[in-house]
Amino acid sequence: MRIFFISGILLLPQFGHSLCVSVSQANLRAEPKASSKLLWTVGRYMPLLEVDYQNGWYLVKDLEGKKMWIYSSLVSEDFDCAVIKVNATNLRSMPNTTAPQTPLSVAYKYQPFKKLQREENWLYLQDSYGGKHWVIDRNLWEPLEYTRVSY
Repeated sequence: MRIFFISGILLLPQFGHSLCVSVSQANLRAEPKASSKLLWTVGRYMPLLEVDYQNGWYLVKDLEGKKMWIYSSLVSEDFDCAVIKVNATNLRSMPNTTAPQTPLSVAYKYQPFKKLQREENWLYLQDSYGGKHWVIDRNLWEPLEYTRVSY
């Protein structure tokens, strides 16, 4: 868990609001109904931040902060996930910058992963095909929301 102090403000992460796409393909919509305009289609392990819930639909934010709706049966809180937030990042076989790259070699922005383990500032991730890779955490977006507490 990370706690941040910024000029007299304590930022505490809130847990329990992160959702991960649990199916191979999921549609994100403009409104909470199946007939609503399709805004984005994402794959398994895409992380989303829960904002609201209405009649079986979650209002979520993505890594860009855009709000969309997803049907509740398409997501899960049973595992954690992350997505690449930079244009490209190396996928390593061990948690250091000099380790050999994995066979996939590079991941690109918006590629989602299931989180398996954390070691300092590295995350061990699994892609939707079962491949496992180490990625430095500054290149990832994890759906955390922070609470501000002033002191």
